[in-house]
Amino acid sequence: MLTTQAFNGVQSPESITAIWALLGLGACGIWLLIRWLKDGPVTPDPWDHDVTEALQKEEASPLCHRCLSPHDDRANFCATCGAPVGAYTNWLPYPYLFSIGHTMRIGTSGEFRRSPLTIVGFFLFALAEYTIFAPVYWLMFIRGLRRSLPTETHGRESAPGA
Repeated sequence: MLTTQAFNGVQSPESITAIWALLGLGACGIWLLIRWLKDGPVTPDPWDHDVTEALQKEEASPLCHRCLSPHDDRANFCATCGAPVGAYTNWLPYPYLFSIGHTMRIGTSGEFRRSPLTIVGFFLFALAEYTIFAPVYWLMFIRGLRRSLPTETHGRESAPGA
């Protein structure tokens, strides 16, 4: 039998029964959620059977995720744009440094899709990678953001020779 001290001073039997009922409903809800996820359709690939066959052909070559140029499947970096494309590039200690450098260069050049999440991500990533030198990267990052913003004249024409 349960004591009232186990429920932090709840003393009425109705309260104890309500707590047990809520716990039971929560457990049933979690069990139903797990069963629903387990019994759901399994679709590992977002494409159809034809694309799967084309990917498994021997003449198929991998593409760079940044510039979409084909590259050798043993390459660690794209020859066209320098993006890390190897299967284990981010796991190997030495190529990982170049992968980090490429990511940080993208931030300072301003050539990425801007959203509050990516901007905050670059700030936090610099803090994690560079620690005390992060403010130097932040200055370069902000300068890259300002440099790549489109300039508009708002309909004003500049006078010739001005």
